[in-house]
Amino acid sequence: MIQALINLSRRNKQTLMVLFDSGAVIASIFLAFSLRLGYFYYPTGNNNLLLIMIASPVLALPIFYLFGLYREVIRYVGFKALWHINQAATLYAILWGLVSFMTAVENIPRSVILINWTLVMVMLSGSRLLARWLLSESNTNNDLLSKRNVVIYGAGSAGRQLSTALKE
Repeated sequence: MIQALINLSRRNKQTLMVLFDSGAVIASIFLAFSLRLGYFYYPTGNNNLLLIMIASPVLALPIFYLFGLYREVIRYVGFKALWHINQAATLYAILWGLVSFMTAVENIPRSVILINWTLVMVMLSGSRLLARWLLSESNTNNDLLSKRNVVIYGAGSAGRQLSTALKE
C-alpha cells in the first residue's frame, strides 16, 4: 500500500493531503467541543453552529495553501514545515474564533478555540511526521540492497559537503 502511495502523481498526493486536512479540521472541531463539554457533542437544533463546524475547511484550506503546506514533500518534512503548520493553524484558529463569535452563534465556549487550535496542530503535524516515518522506513528497507560504496577523491569543503549530501 505504501508503494502505491509513493507511485501516485504529485497532484493525487496533494489531493489526498487536502482531503485528510479537511477531515482533520472538521474532526478537531467536534472533538474540541466534546472534550470541553465532557460528552460527545453534536449540535442538534443549532443549524448555524453545525454549518460553521462543517464549513470550517473553507476557511482553513486557503490558509494552509498560502502557508505552503501542500508544496512540501512529505518524505522531507522538517522543522520548517512544522513551523508553517503552527503558523497556519494559529491563523486559522483566530479567524475561526472571530467568525464564530461575529455570527453570534450561541453555545460556543471560548476554550473550544484553544482546544481546536491544539488539536489541528497535533493532527496536521502528527500526520505529516507519521507519513514521513512510513515513507522513510519503506525507502530504507528497499534501498539497503541497492546501495553502493563511494570514494570521494579530494579534500576540502566540497568533499565534506558531498559526503554529507550522500549520507542524507
